[in-house]
Amino acid sequence: MKFSQKVASFSVAFMLLGQAYVANAQHTFVAAAGSTKAGQVNGVIDNNPSTGWPLDKSDLKKEQSLQLTLASPGDVDGLSFLVSHINEKKLKDLLSIYITYDPANPGNPIPFTVKKEGDQLVVNFKSTYGAHIKLGFKSGVVTGPIQINELYVHYSDAKVAEFDGDLKNAKWMNPTLSIAERVKSLLAVMKPEEKISLLREGWGIPGMPKYGIPAVNKVEDVHGFSYGSGATVFPQAIGMGATWDKALIKEVGETIGDETVSAHTLQAWSPVLDVAQDPRWGRMEETYGEDPILVSMIGGAWITGIKSKGIMVTPKHFAAHGAPLGGRDSHDIGLSERELREVHLVPFRDAFEKYKADATMVNYSSVLGVPSDKSKWLMMDVLRDEWGFTGFVVSDCGGINNMTAKKHYVAKDKIEAANEALAVGVAVNCGDTYNDKTVIEAAKEGKINMENLNFTASTLLSTMFKKGYFETTPAKSLDWNTVYPGWRSPEHLALARKTAAKSIVLLKNEKETLPLKQGTKTIAVLGPGADNLQPGDYSPKTKEGQLVSVLTGIKEHVGANAKVLYNRGCTFVGSDSLDIEGAVKAAKQSDIAVLVLGDCSTSESTQGIIKTSGEANDYASLILPGEQQKLLEAVCAAGKPVVLVLQAGRPYNLKYAAANCAAILVNWLPGEQGGYATADVLFGDYNPAGRLPVTFPQSVAQLPLYYNFKPSGRKYNYVDMKYYPLYPFGFGLSYTSFEYSDLETKIQQDGSVAVSAKVRNTGTLAGDEVVELYITDMYASIDTRVMELKNFDRIHLNPGETKKVDFVLSPYDLSLLNVDMDRVVEPGDFKIMVGGSSPAYIADDQIKNSVGFKSSTQGLNATIDYKEAYGADFELSKGGFDRDSISGKKLYYINIKNNGNLTDADRVNMYVDGKFVEEHHFEIEPGKEKKVYFKFDYNGASKVIFTTRHASLIL
Repeated sequence: MKFSQKVASFSVAFMLLGQAYVANAQHTFVAAAGSTKAGQVNGVIDNNPSTGWPLDKSDLKKEQSLQLTLASPGDVDGLSFLVSHINEKKLKDLLSIYITYDPANPGNPIPFTVKKEGDQLVVNFKSTYGAHIKLGFKSGVVTGPIQINELYVHYSDAKVAEFDGDLKNAKWMNPTLSIAERVKSLLAVMKPEEKISLLREGWGIPGMPKYGIPAVNKVEDVHGFSYGSGATVFPQAIGMGATWDKALIKEVGETIGDETVSAHTLQAWSPVLDVAQDPRWGRMEETYGEDPILVSMIGGAWITGIKSKGIMVTPKHFAAHGAPLGGRDSHDIGLSERELREVHLVPFRDAFEKYKADATMVNYSSVLGVPSDKSKWLMMDVLRDEWGFTGFVVSDCGGINNMTAKKHYVAKDKIEAANEALAVGVAVNCGDTYNDKTVIEAAKEGKINMENLNFTASTLLSTMFKKGYFETTPAKSLDWNTVYPGWRSPEHLALARKTAAKSIVLLKNEKETLPLKQGTKTIAVLGPGADNLQPGDYSPKTKEGQLVSVLTGIKEHVGANAKVLYNRGCTFVGSDSLDIEGAVKAAKQSDIAVLVLGDCSTSESTQGIIKTSGEANDYASLILPGEQQKLLEAVCAAGKPVVLVLQAGRPYNLKYAAANCAAILVNWLPGEQGGYATADVLFGDYNPAGRLPVTFPQSVAQLPLYYNFKPSGRKYNYVDMKYYPLYPFGFGLSYTSFEYSDLETKIQQDGSVAVSAKVRNTGTLAGDEVVELYITDMYASIDTRVMELKNFDRIHLNPGETKKVDFVLSPYDLSLLNVDMDRVVEPGDFKIMVGGSSPAYIADDQIKNSVGFKSSTQGLNATIDYKEAYGADFELSKGGFDRDSISGKKLYYINIKNNGNLTDADRVNMYVDGKFVEEHHFEIEPGKEKKVYFKFDYNGASKVIFTTRHASLIL
């Protein structure tokens, strides 16, 4: 049975792969975007046959496209067109149809047929699972004009079998039983095909009403509730990183959590904990920066805030996604285990061990040469065995299918890919593998490994039981057109403005150009971003007037007290609508020019534009896009002071601007209140104190260039360029001045180091200072980084006020991975540096000797002689027998105790009669003991040996 569902006309109840939905017809499509006539494209989904999307003769001479987003992802097998001036044969020749879950990767067009039914042309095709429909219109096929007045979607009808027993008395529905008992009893009655269907993704966890398994809606939530329209848009994550303010970002997380719960959604596919080491990468904007500690602490604050609202957070993209080869998204750079553990795994370890995240999303790339979706080392050894993660894993959209010839070539078909992913516990499949008909059939036929399927399903079910979702059944259908209670409340808008202001980084302020002086009569506001605020990727569809531009902020601030001249000058990309001469003229007529340049990065619902940042939008040159560099140089040549506002999700080459602009601000992708916040800073209502979360290079030719590099055995400088960045990590200016004094370090009895310093506001304005703590391990058994951030605090000081800032460095903070990959603290000298930026250095021999602050206005340096050695000491002892709570299989455990004085991880291997059988990883704190389990069916064995790197046990 099939049905057509028309937008905004009636409600239909239907079943979709095991979940019952009551779908309001107006929710069939939540967005439509066309390659031309953007203002009319919603006519295809507005339930008004008199309106539509027209394509005239000139349009049809070129290729066109129509992108549609389904409110409920599902199995689609047809479309109906209410269309004028075309017959079925011509429509068949004209169209290419793509059904996809990932709009950035539509895949191949699908075969289809067309027939006429009444006043509609009906397109049928093989049932295909997706969330987006892309229609391509070939050029030159039709000469006359056509108009698509309405579109209908056909869903396949998959019936749900009746549950034989009484659900109210089902064992798994009893909340007084243990979670393990509930999971085991539920899995015992589910068919294999039902288990694999449970693990598909349908705008969250789809659930299965037959067994009382509730649906749980998900949302991206990177910087606000990103679905529907009307939620508060906060600054993009890179801006949150630039605040260096843990308390603030915790509050932002709480607020986004409130808006998320209001929309009946309880899983956030965020935060992004990738350590971003290449500014060419389009997704840098979604990250908190290039340093693992900054990412961990800001990300941890966000997790703490949103988790307090009962939301399952899903940190992504696990792991090592932020250093792609050449800055190209998901391209493997071949990182070593050492680099992974020193940098890219750090924020994720904290997310699971400190902040207890319930889920994680695995990345598209590879780890140690293995696609992450099948990496036992990453997903089982490190994530579960070492870190004790008991939650569930979500695939990135299409990630499992990428293991086929689509990308990785490690699986011949989707059945093999599904088995590979299930073997490492990938539970929720965003994409088209677990829901594929061949995979579901394979589960029926026993071609899917049942032990792996049961384990993977158990991780999802146990998390849902733990959260109490079976009792509360939290999900309700998300209405994409509803503005939910609390969205964009005055308090939320005020917080968005505050966060945007705190994120702004002042890079240059020659002759105290800023704040703008009283008496400024005429201000030119120029550039493609001046009246077109860019909120960043993963933003919701915004309401009319929701995004406050820099132009609006300036105009409202000055009112009638100054004249504001506006000229865009050029577009973000390309050379259309160039009016550089007009912009120069406006600059010459003004006392000062505010030039807003940077990225085009906005909601996925905005189609028909070229984006320069965001997912799948990597940028090679770091020269300002389009004609923006030409506009910058022309306006600077006009002879008036120029304030550059870089509105971007990444660093750009600002070498010319640094030499020729009077002042430079970075307001990132500042969220909906960004225009007001930028004006607050420009006019001195807010004193900027943001710090760079990423290094700004002089040129893309220097990449990779991040502050915490390791010493070289040769020269640092190029023949034609110095090694140094244009602006270093952690840098940012203020309208006031600060001085550091009384740096004290004290090694405590437990091996920790107490660090304190005093900071005084020596200027005439109140302001914030970001106090940053760095260390340098001077001599070690392996190469260590020239400097490493270890902590930070943002404090507020009135003029003349002094505050003391305290930090504690634990032995773990001072540790390294030695030549054997053991975590140890080696005795020796450590530099301790506290200041308002990352310390300076001389890029030459003896580079570590040069690292430090040059004056007390920048920061202070000290050196400690650390005499104690720290390390783990693992002792293995005999354990006993047990059984797996899900499979019932016999297990043998050994006891491992850490008799040392430092947390560390290791692996233990089991050999039976000289043959290697199994390996498990573990991480244990000092003085603690852990049971490590092995499958055991070797009763006839004569010798069983367990070995770690430094110990062994013979049974």
